[in-house]
Amino acid sequence: MKNEENNPRRQFIKKSAGAAASLSMLSGLFPNGFINLTGPENDLSRTEKNALALKRIALIANTYRNSAHADVIATKLFVGIPTDDGMVAPQVQIVSVWIDQIGANDTGVRIAKMNNATLYPTIAEALTMGGDKLAVDAVIYIGEHGDYPNSRLGVKMYPRMNYLEQIFRVFDASNKSVPLFSDKHLAYSWLDSKWVYDRAQELRVPMMAGSSLPYCWRDPMLVHPIGTKITEAVAIGYASLDAYGFHVLEILQCMVERRAGGETGVASVQGLTGPAVWKAIDDGKISKELVDAACNSIKIRAAGNMREIVKDPKAVIVRYNDGLKGAILMLDELVNTGWAYAAKAGGKTVATEFVLDNSMSYSHFSYLTLNIQKFLVSGKPQGPVERTLLTSGIIDMGIRSVVDGGKERKTPFLNVKYSPAAGIEPILPSSPRPTGQSIGPWPPKGYEFIIPDKFKKQ
Repeated sequence: MKNEENNPRRQFIKKSAGAAASLSMLSGLFPNGFINLTGPENDLSRTEKNALALKRIALIANTYRNSAHADVIATKLFVGIPTDDGMVAPQVQIVSVWIDQIGANDTGVRIAKMNNATLYPTIAEALTMGGDKLAVDAVIYIGEHGDYPNSRLGVKMYPRMNYLEQIFRVFDASNKSVPLFSDKHLAYSWLDSKWVYDRAQELRVPMMAGSSLPYCWRDPMLVHPIGTKITEAVAIGYASLDAYGFHVLEILQCMVERRAGGETGVASVQGLTGPAVWKAIDDGKISKELVDAACNSIKIRAAGNMREIVKDPKAVIVRYNDGLKGAILMLDELVNTGWAYAAKAGGKTVATEFVLDNSMSYSHFSYLTLNIQKFLVSGKPQGPVERTLLTSGIIDMGIRSVVDGGKERKTPFLNVKYSPAAGIEPILPSSPRPTGQSIGPWPPKGYEFIIPDKFKKQ
């Protein structure tokens, strides 16, 4: 385990906890208060102190209700971030909000008003705060959840590109770009995702995107050292390829991008369902050894024969330009709500479970939120946006392949090359599974109305 001095997670939590302004605004919400580590050894440089002045954030969301992504991310930035080590006071201040769909179950309007954030009728007005030019220090767009139609491929057509274009338009008109985080996929199709990426590059937008899974607990802890030789890898999850297959791809990609030579792009993608998945394993297209290793790392899983238990397996086979063999599998009845990864790395088989918090805190989003916050404060993405560009493209091609009967699709356009930024490591929990404040108590006093229905006493 890294020592205190070199552990980026602990160092960032210490710096977060030192924001006195945040502590004063949020005092009284939690009985045990916020982590507040003091002393000369924790003193911050002048640059870091300047960075800790609360950044003004515009929140753009499809919808904001209990358990939606806007709730499990933005509410933590409004009131505090529960972690294994304790509550962390936000370093940023959400000052403006735009919500596309405000229904009877909305909680975002109430939370915004409780925290003196102004709701605006348009995205542009939220970014300019009613003026002519960009008036915030950073933007969070949470484009998950909401009532939107499905495409001809059965994919929910979240309007990510549409709303990101409106954000970019304000940046362009203001001749200024600020850090932008976009939740999950860049867009529902590869063409839209590539447009988002290219537009961000053109405007020199510091951008971070993607899933919470790369930032959650790992049991056992497994982080490939940069430059590890990886020849084959699989990731395991459950549910639909559209919504959750993306998460599984982000698990796969956040691990294999650290391989020797960095990311080289994807040569082909093949999506399979039903018996074709078992045949791919039998034919060696997907490693049975790695599938078994990954599934066996999941603590809570069904006992018995995988092929008898899983009714409708789904898989996406990924062939990388450098010869790496990758795959994701959705094995619903076997893994329940489990996630895992296994690889042939450094000459041996390694595996880990990616662990989420199933309490009402949903605190795996706490660690995503800590990484978002560090990005918004520093302007340096905690994870490469190219990862999410690639995963957005792979899942689109995988679904198209499934619709096309499992035909392998050559993907020269997924020639996305990148390496993790030198000197930047994500903030990860040090415990193998959720503990401490991560599992409660939550929500804070006065916010009992955000308790999800499944946690309410009948």
